[in-house]
Amino acid sequence: MALLSAHKNDIGRNKARQNEDYIWVDDQIGLYIVADGMGGHDAGDVASQLAATTAGETVIDQLVEIGQDPSDDIIKGVLLNAAEAANQAVYQAAHRAEQKRKMGTTIVMTLITATTAYVSHAGDSRAYRVRNATITQLTEDDSWSTFVRQSSGSERSNPTLEPILTKAVGQDVSLDPSFSQVEILPGDVILLCSDGLWNMVDNDQILAEVTKSGDQVEQAVHNLVAAANAAGGKDNISVVVIKILSS
Repeated sequence: MALLSAHKNDIGRNKARQNEDYIWVDDQIGLYIVADGMGGHDAGDVASQLAATTAGETVIDQLVEIGQDPSDDIIKGVLLNAAEAANQAVYQAAHRAEQKRKMGTTIVMTLITATTAYVSHAGDSRAYRVRNATITQLTEDDSWSTFVRQSSGSERSNPTLEPILTKAVGQDVSLDPSFSQVEILPGDVILLCSDGLWNMVDNDQILAEVTKSGDQVEQAVHNLVAAANAAGGKDNISVVVIKILSS
């Protein structure tokens, strides 16, 4: 199955803010990663780049070693191992640098095969699938707000709660990343983004921009980043859009 992708990283409207997002794209094997260095932590930009490149290189190395047509369970193991490798790389880098505060970053990655999008993540960078004018969030934010919502049984998050992450790359010796997989069909779109997008633009607007752009994935990315900036652009904005084409 053929893939068409585009991506963009934008600093946002706060030009005094450092860009702490990082995007990894490998169209040849269908691997896409977004990492968002945690604001207020030392070297968030270093953490995001280190996490994304370590995860990406780990996936590629393991897939080459495994060979063609790996099973679902093997791919799951590859992605989880890659996220744990990223965690170790960031955790150890902070230790070597004797950081006063822990380096940290979110991560969300997807590996897309002929029939399936496999997703692993930690933190609040998100993955979505758009199909037939419907948007589905494929990840659950690792945040205090999500924990409180799940504990209370409510279907809605409390916007008054501080955006505190309950899981992130580099914060502890081990990570325990999340994993999911979803069927894909020609015409589907997989979207990865940092919270700089979804905090500014709701799911309905994300869906509208992706849908009206059709196969023009670069236009979809441009419009989404522009929409986030128009809504305030309070944070760095990273967006990856992958269109699933018929083979």
